[in-house]
Amino acid sequence: MQAIQGMGWRLVESQEQVATSQLVDNLAEQQLLEDLLDYSKPPRLAGTEHLHYLLATPFRYPPLLWGSRFGRAFEPSLFYGGKTINVTLTEGAYYRLVFYHSMAEPPPGVHLRTQHSLFAFYYRTHKGEKLQEWPEQQKLTDPVHYGYCQELGSRLRERDVEAFEYRSARCLEAEVNVALFTPKALLSNRPRRLSRWLCEVGPHGVSFLGGEGNDLYLFPADMFWVDGKLPMPA
Repeated sequence: MQAIQGMGWRLVESQEQVATSQLVDNLAEQQLLEDLLDYSKPPRLAGTEHLHYLLATPFRYPPLLWGSRFGRAFEPSLFYGGKTINVTLTEGAYYRLVFYHSMAEPPPGVHLRTQHSLFAFYYRTHKGEKLQEWPEQQKLTDPVHYGYCQELGSRLRERDVEAFEYRSARCLEAEVNVALFTPKALLSNRPRRLSRWLCEVGPHGVSFLGGEGNDLYLFPADMFWVDGKLPMPA
């Protein structure tokens, strides 16, 4: 166990307010509707009451059916992010492709366009790990099987590790991600450097456009392929 600290980035879909604004006549009604929707959601995790909802939400919901890279389906969710914008968008592109290829029918016009928010956060803990320095990189970056990483995640929880860094399994540049088991590892109460991004996903890849410089990132679908196909989270 060792001290870790730094800045991370997180990408989230930002259609909730857009969707609710289309159902009401004014901002007051929109706020009321969003309050009602928030009341119907799972309660916030203890210790996140002071956090902005973008920071609190990852700890609020149960994990997906397959869990996550370092979390099993029956364990509390982790807060995941990337150490750079590039690796964060790379991870986002992979999951947009997973969503696209999981649709029963392709969207009208073949391409699916969504709006996203990208924000920075700061973390620090003395109970951390730098998995990117461990020797088992082949297992830690397996793009298909999550079993080893999920078992390791359980062991890290048992050791009371609060956060850890690890090498991305999707980024060709082998950049580093960060994951938090607990909000205690967050230094910020609010997101920093918030920016808006547009995403377009189709059968051949994903593009992101946004940020301060209106930057364009392109991710061809085949960069994520394993044995000629897109691996599903497992």
